[in-house]
Amino acid sequence: MPGVSKDMDTLSYRIPLGVCAGITPFNFPAMIPLWMFPTAAVCGNTSIVKPSERDPGACMLLVELLKEAGMPDGVVNVIHGEHEAVNFICDNPDIRAISFVGSDVAI
Repeated sequence: MPGVSKDMDTLSYRIPLGVCAGITPFNFPAMIPLWMFPTAAVCGNTSIVKPSERDPGACMLLVELLKEAGMPDGVVNVIHGEHEAVNFICDNPDIRAISFVGSDVAI
């Protein structure tokens, strides 16, 4: 969309990237993952979600609902942990896109 703002255009590419990752905060444990993995899956990607270690339960319930709905194994994956898990996501060359919601202190 050209000219969405002064000196700014928005481009959308409908090309699957492969593996995407999402690092989610503690204060919106269900809403933020729902911004991440559904969009990735619909666009033909797989996802790795790293929920906050403080409250991973909501994310795990969402993944269970996906499984019950028939989502194939391996399309949405969850890893748990703190800094080491985040570093794995950030450093892995196979992960082509990362969505992060939180502060720089969190990393």
